[in-house]
Amino acid sequence: MARLISPPIGLPLNGLSFLSGPRTVGQAETQTIGNYLQTVASPFGVWRLQYTLASMKGEMLRRYRGWITALHGGANGTRWGFCDWDGLGVDRRGFNATKEEVLAGQPWANDQPWTSGKNWQAYAPLEAVSGAADLGTSVVSLGGKFWGGALDVGDFVGFMPFHFGLYAVTEVISTGTYRIWPPLRKALTTDDYATLKPVLAMRLESEDAAPIARGAISADNLQFTLVEILDYDVRDYFTD
Repeated sequence: MARLISPPIGLPLNGLSFLSGPRTVGQAETQTIGNYLQTVASPFGVWRLQYTLASMKGEMLRRYRGWITALHGGANGTRWGFCDWDGLGVDRRGFNATKEEVLAGQPWANDQPWTSGKNWQAYAPLEAVSGAADLGTSVVSLGGKFWGGALDVGDFVGFMPFHFGLYAVTEVISTGTYRIWPPLRKALTTDDYATLKPVLAMRLESEDAAPIARGAISADNLQFTLVEILDYDVRDYFTD
């Protein structure tokens, strides 16, 4: 059985490319009597993400190459927290905080940070799911207590607990109700929550998806390509 491995903390990501989005299968064209061409297709596909890294050396490079080695060219997977660098601004996340306060984080109730000297990271609160949805459904409904009614086309959302998936809003049907891609990787209930920090399960695209070239001073311009593992496949095959 395969296993899921967490990436190194503090990995210096500085570039992202979406290599694929919705694809079509069984595409066909039908010509009507009036010479109108109608295209019929079924959507499917998985996320393929390519990241570029800032220069690395020393401990961070060791941790990175250890992670890549452990992924065994795609045989193992990784828990990948997706950060949307263009996500909702602080003023639309449903809580009162300045950008500086979000970046600085928050200490414990005794005004002390973690032993590492770091504060809690402040981010958007979880939003309730307001309607159940089946596996494979493309329409979801969110509550409006925080940011659930503020999404628009192109925003990303995920769900929790125990839900691997990244979803892009492709249509605002009504306030809080959205059409998404890809279709739900796991059914939703009203006990679930939506999050602006989705977590995917991913694997290396191939054995050569993360080459590591080290110069005399540092490793520069490294890239790695990840492919989504479907939620139900994680539970069947990635349990070691």
